Amino acid sequence: MKKTFIAMSLLIANSALASELPDFLDANDINNVEFKCLGDSPTYSADDQKYVNMLWDETLTYLKAYAVALTNGENSHCLNSDEAMVDSTQGGQKMCVMDRRDMKLMVKNIYQVINNPDKAKQCFGAREEVNWIYNPGGELTKNSPVAQHFKRTTFEEFFKTKVTNKEVQKLGKSFTTNFAKMVTGDEVKMPTAFPYDISANALPNLWAAAGWFPMYAEESKRNDKNFNNIRGGYAYAEIFGHWGLLRIDEINGDKVGAEVGMTVQSVDTLYPYHNHAISEIYYNMRVPACANEFKSFAVREDSPLVRTVKEDDKMRRVQFDAAQHNGHTMWLAGSYLQDPLMYFHQNTIHAFDIDGSCEAKPEERAIVSVWARSNAHDKRNDYGTTLLCESAKNPGTPANKDEVIQCDLTKIKW
Repeated sequence: MKKTFIAMSLLIANSALASELPDFLDANDINNVEFKCLGDSPTYSADDQKYVNMLWDETLTYLKAYAVALTNGENSHCLNSDEAMVDSTQGGQKMCVMDRRDMKLMVKNIYQVINNPDKAKQCFGAREEVNWIYNPGGELTKNSPVAQHFKRTTFEEFFKTKVTNKEVQKLGKSFTTNFAKMVTGDEVKMPTAFPYDISANALPNLWAAAGWFPMYAEESKRNDKNFNNIRGGYAYAEIFGHWGLLRIDEINGDKVGAEVGMTVQSVDTLYPYHNHAISEIYYNMRVPACANEFKSFAVREDSPLVRTVKEDDKMRRVQFDAAQHNGHTMWLAGSYLQDPLMYFHQNTIHAFDIDGSCEAKPEERAIVSVWARSNAHDKRNDYGTTLLCESAKNPGTPANKDEVIQCDLTKIKW
């Protein structure tokens, strides 16, 4: 019955893919476009192609819902736009997310794909040959014929053979064991802006076979500023983008900067203060177990709360006092229902604090998000590398919530 429901949902969703465009898009720019792939177009045997087709159908379903959600103004004062939190300080600041040019271009690129699926598909592949993205394994793989067919290294093997820190190994083992429970079930729900479900509950092949990257688990100098529980409890997957399944370099001669995917962060963790030169969005997809379980922090680079302490032609070092007397008010709670969308402008300093104390089984729970970066094609701005902030008092160590934090911001080039 469940498989029948999912198949019917996909049929309904895909039958409406080429639906009415948002007012700000010109149909002449959407239809009959030309795609230039990033790399060679993948080719498959007839047997492999059957599974690629399944993955492609779920990808189109996913992308369509994402574009519709971003341009859905029914629950906000915005026109053709969802509303996003952009800065959590000074009482919190919001904006209509489609007011941003990069968001309009990303949605335009998505509609160009879903309205020209046969052409776009030439740039799509299962990416099973990529050795640094992984299969979560477990129940997700058992429920996905695509993940079973295209063999990847599993999370279990990754944490056992490629991670040297024993504590991170242990945390990664728990993350692996519980990953399917984290991304499925009644606790995972779509924000109301979405027209239908695109979680792992509805798109089992995409979530199992996309290829996940536990980006902080392996040893690196950057992780001197990180926490072990994030290193062993965080992963992301990219669907559309330079590192994802759908790799498009140009559409009608214009570079494509969209990176669209999903993230999973275990509860009882603080994703440390960080920044990057590429704009980013998150949609929260979790039902919280208590009112303030999922808290986010964001401060714009031009905020009066941010102080410059050093500067050169490439970087600006800034400090922010996270221990100030009203610092706790600068963290705003969110969920799939309450302020689910966050947009971080380039160089916004942001962090995520996930409280697991109200979870009955915290080891089985995570915050699950639909995620994207919008202008990652601009290599002048370091291709979106995530830069972790540090303790101003003890540089080179993680920045906690009760101290002055220090961050290096990229000098953006336009």
